Formats: sequence, C-alpha cells, structure tokens
Amino acid sequence: MMDGKIHIPGRKYRALKPGKQPIIRISAEAYNRLVEITNASNISLSAVASQVVIQGAELIVYDREDE
Repeated sequence: MMDGKIHIPGRKYRALKPGKQPIIRISAEAYNRLVEITNASNISLSAVASQVVIQGAELIVYDREDE
C-alpha cells in the first residue's frame, strides 16, 4: 500500500513489567540499517533504535481481521 504508512498485522503482547530489561532480536539487515543510522548520529545504538520505534509508531496501521 502506498499511503505513507507502515502496515503490520495486528497481534497482542503484554507490556514489560517494571524493573525488567527488554531484549529483542532483529534481522541482520535491520541491524545493519540501524548501524548506518547510528554512525550518522551522535547517540547510542539503543537510543537510535528507541527513537525509530517511538517515532515510527505514529506511522503504523494495524491490519486486523474482523473478529
């Protein structure tokens, strides 16, 4: 779809409990892109990843099938 949004299928996870450290795995391609972005900035890899997720969340459209 060419509407300028990020389309992903809907799914539910639970929020992280306070005091827990989040761990995620990403593809090699996503990691390499993240490194490129980080090398062009002056903040850490985790800070860049966090900002991409936080700012990108506004562009997401959840494609959920009617229940």
